[in-house]
Amino acid sequence: MGIWNFYFIIKIILFYTGYIHFHVFVNAAFALFLIFSHANPTLLRIRKWVALPIAIVILYFDSPLPPLRNIIPKISQLLDFSYQYYLELLTRIFDWRVIAILLGLYIVYFLLSKKIRMTTIASLAIMSTLLPLGATMPSLAYDADGQVIGLPSDTALTESLDGFFIEEASRTAFNRSQKASGAPFDVLVINVCSLAWDDLKYIKEENNPLFQRFHYLFTSFNSASSYSGPSIIRLLRGSRGQQDQRDLYKPAVEDSLLFNNLNKTGFQVQLALNHDGKYGDLLKEIRNEGGMSAPLFDNTQATPYLRGFDGSQIYDDYSVLSNWWDARMKSPNERVALFYNTISLHDGNRALDGGKQENSVETYSRRARKLLSDIDRFYAKVNSSGRQVVIVFIPEHGAAIRRNKNEIVGMREIPSPNVTNIPVGVMFTGKADAPVKTNIIEQPASYLAASDLISKFVGKAPFGANSPSAEIYLKNLPSTRFVAENEDSVIMKFGASYYFRSNDINWNLFETNN
Repeated sequence: MGIWNFYFIIKIILFYTGYIHFHVFVNAAFALFLIFSHANPTLLRIRKWVALPIAIVILYFDSPLPPLRNIIPKISQLLDFSYQYYLELLTRIFDWRVIAILLGLYIVYFLLSKKIRMTTIASLAIMSTLLPLGATMPSLAYDADGQVIGLPSDTALTESLDGFFIEEASRTAFNRSQKASGAPFDVLVINVCSLAWDDLKYIKEENNPLFQRFHYLFTSFNSASSYSGPSIIRLLRGSRGQQDQRDLYKPAVEDSLLFNNLNKTGFQVQLALNHDGKYGDLLKEIRNEGGMSAPLFDNTQATPYLRGFDGSQIYDDYSVLSNWWDARMKSPNERVALFYNTISLHDGNRALDGGKQENSVETYSRRARKLLSDIDRFYAKVNSSGRQVVIVFIPEHGAAIRRNKNEIVGMREIPSPNVTNIPVGVMFTGKADAPVKTNIIEQPASYLAASDLISKFVGKAPFGANSPSAEIYLKNLPSTRFVAENEDSVIMKFGASYYFRSNDINWNLFETNN
């Protein structure tokens, strides 16, 4: 196979170190074509033209990059990226250090090829990947003590997943028949793009001062998706159990719509963003799939903050929220429910000025600290107004800011717990200045639990001398087993372990960063 031996050997090394997949039959067919083309002059001429394109396609197929079947329908969105973002993504994929290592390995390969038949070595390496597929090779895993344990079968895992969705379809968590009564209060849902516990730990902000204000804090809350649109739809449909990814873009069951339910109980629904909502038709999805028909708050009077990954304008979070609050205080509505979405932490965002343009990974920690500080500052403003407000802080998904061998930084094609385990908190204004007692909720939870809490607040306001204790609201709080999906993949917790499946790969044990 000549130089193509090096191509296969490098891929096998990357496969065994966990950086790529290796579709053995596709790669073996390509290797056989390369070997037998030498026996036929016509095939040899064809090989000169088609070998490189085929190799690139197969390498992409083996890589952790999104499948082409997912990329092609989104070509129009990808074309909206700024050229700076394209360059940034290229530097993540083609790290100069990796290129230097490859050059060093090629020198070693070149010297060895003078004495060893490398085609034999490459062929044996390809065949070695078949060993785990052998009928006599049991599926093994290891517990914390290093003892071998058996893995569940594909059938058992698939049946568990199907059973999960059947059970979830019957679960509800909002009392639509109740009417808000007593002292009026507002509900503000602040939905943050790209912030997971793993990101917070990586930038050492898991104990940020904002979190000290939370009366409730979820430490095992699953966003169930690692992309914005599906995560937002799941939140807005959070009054029913978790839906299969394929059902998110079907008409919603009416009683699943959280803000419609709030409207029925006496809240005027409002909508605000710190962006234009055009990329990926996000605003359209919020309206169509999320049931949000409220007029969009005019954010153009807010302070410009960043230039988005698509070149659009992103506004300062405190400025947008502060302007909205000023308008809210002038309105006669007794009860308001706001859905606010911010993309300040989105991958690829850049500073507006023309100075040094750092990449978005380098600026993530600064942007995250500013966002948390802006929300803390906004809380102080709302609190000083004397109005009673429930603020729900709930990210869409994480940023995947920590590098791992499953994906490149910022890539969220795999909905791993590192990306979907998000910090969700609830805080109240109008409380005493004494230190807040934070009720930590460690049980596995998702949007059904958030909807349940909000429904209970509506039924019995968490304000005033006669309000129930904080623990009362946690009684019978819905727990949800971990299942997270994207278009092409699903990760499910089964027992104490996580398992991954995609359209190309059967169930496999999945290792997280934690």
